[in-house]
Amino acid sequence: MPRFRPLPLLTVFTIASLALLAWLGTWQMQRMAWKSEQIAAWQTRGDAVSFRDALCAPSGDVFSPPVTGPVPLTGETLRYYTMRESAGWMRLALMPVPACETGSPDRYLLVEVAFEDLQSAQQVTARRWRIETPPGGTVFSPRNDPDTNQWYTLDADAMAAALGIPSDSLLPVWARADTGMPPSLSRTPPAKHLGYALTWYGLALALIGVYLALHASRGRLRLTAPSQDGDKIKKAD
Repeated sequence: MPRFRPLPLLTVFTIASLALLAWLGTWQMQRMAWKSEQIAAWQTRGDAVSFRDALCAPSGDVFSPPVTGPVPLTGETLRYYTMRESAGWMRLALMPVPACETGSPDRYLLVEVAFEDLQSAQQVTARRWRIETPPGGTVFSPRNDPDTNQWYTLDADAMAAALGIPSDSLLPVWARADTGMPPSLSRTPPAKHLGYALTWYGLALALIGVYLALHASRGRLRLTAPSQDGDKIKKAD
C-alpha cells in the first residue's frame, strides 16, 4: 500500500505554484481562441464603404469595412501617441461628417491623416481608414498635455476645446489609418499562444515530478510497503 507523508511548507508552495501555472496556461488558451475570432472577423469585414455608410449604417461587426472617400478636413491637428511597428504620433484632424437624418446637429469625426515615426521622423499619409472606438487609458498612461499638443488618452472634452468645437458634437469613434491587420493580431499569431500554453502546462507537470521525486528521495513517498525481511533486518540492527 502506498505511503505518503507530505512536507507541509513545500506542499503549500507547490499547490499555489500549480494553480498559477494552470491559470497561465488556460489564459493563453483563451487568448488563442479570442485572437482566432478577431482574425476571422478582420478577414470577413467586407468591402470598402464611404464615411457616411460606415457612420450611419454601421455593420455591428468587430471591425468596420475599409473606409475611403474625400476627407474635408478643418482646423488644427492633434498629436496622439501610439504604437505601430514602432512608437510614433498619429496626426488627428477634424472632419465634419454628413448628418444621417435631416435636421440633425453638426457632428465631427477625428480622422488620422498621418503618422510620424519617432525613430526616423518620417511622416506617412493615410489614404484608407477604419472606424473604431478609441481605446481607454490605463493608470500607467501619461497625462495629456494640451499646451504642447501631446495626447496619450482620448479626452473628448479637452480635445474638442483644443479644436474649438462643442464637446457633444465630437463622435465617440474615430477613423484610424487602415494599413493592414492591427499589430495586436499580427505580431503574436494564435499558434504562439498555443505554444505558450503548452509551456505553462509542461512546467506544471515538471513541478509535480520534482515534488514527488523529492518526497521519494526522503522516504516520504513509497509505492509499496516495506518487506517483512527488511523490517527484521532493521530490528536486528
